[in-house]
Amino acid sequence: MWILIGASITWSSCGITDHEMPIPFYLELGEPVTFEPRTEIQGTNKITEAWVFVDNQILGVYPLPGKVPIQWEDKEMDIKILAGIRNSGMNDYPVFYPFFKDIGFQLKPEPNGIYPVDMKFRYIDDCKLSVYENFESSNIFEFDLDNKPETSMVLTDEEACTGRQCGMVVLNSGNRFVEVGALTQVLKGQNARGKSYVEFDYKGDGEIAVGIAKSQNGVIIIKYILFVPAKKEWNHIYADFTDIISPNDFESYRMILAFSKTGINQESKVYIDNYKHIHF
Repeated sequence: MWILIGASITWSSCGITDHEMPIPFYLELGEPVTFEPRTEIQGTNKITEAWVFVDNQILGVYPLPGKVPIQWEDKEMDIKILAGIRNSGMNDYPVFYPFFKDIGFQLKPEPNGIYPVDMKFRYIDDCKLSVYENFESSNIFEFDLDNKPETSMVLTDEEACTGRQCGMVVLNSGNRFVEVGALTQVLKGQNARGKSYVEFDYKGDGEIAVGIAKSQNGVIIIKYILFVPAKKEWNHIYADFTDIISPNDFESYRMILAFSKTGINQESKVYIDNYKHIHF
């Protein structure tokens, strides 16, 4: 089904005479809030839209925060709201994030009523987190991919999106490219090869490449699926690895990051926080 962002409600004429206007009610959707997996600790997110369903039928996709008009009927309605993101940061590719629980409730609305909705999203219970690093006390990205001991990701407390610390990579004229991998390897069978994503917060000066290193018969194949310019302010991104991980072409894999110097400054820094590789 083709869905338009900010789609307007289509009023049905069934049962309405030519002299009657349909009566709406409204859902008032607030700013989205997320929680870290299996905790009540508030997390970070880049949820930009709400996918709204009424009685199991898609009503539309609406920007957040915002007010959603729904045609009033004198009955109890089943409301479901899914968290909408921009897949791999692409503005023209809206999807709902498969790892957040929906917000669901039943409502018997009043004509022209306005109903605030607490937009709190939690991760689904059966998701797996093969890599889950908030850099508070450890750094999982210590696997040296570029074979340069002088380049690495280190912990720093000079910046953090949440908490006290984050990961930092320093780029300069001598080290314009840094490539690191997660120490954790995911073995065949540990990922059901359904939906697979990486999400994280980032900030700084440089380009970030988001990728995977697959191992098969002693051969390592590196593939980057997304290149992200770092920003001056913290930003969050969801990178879709589903098509890369779905094929049965690996014995194991590890998640990797690469950093490239792009500016004219003598030294550039890129910061990473709250990295998750999440799948079924």
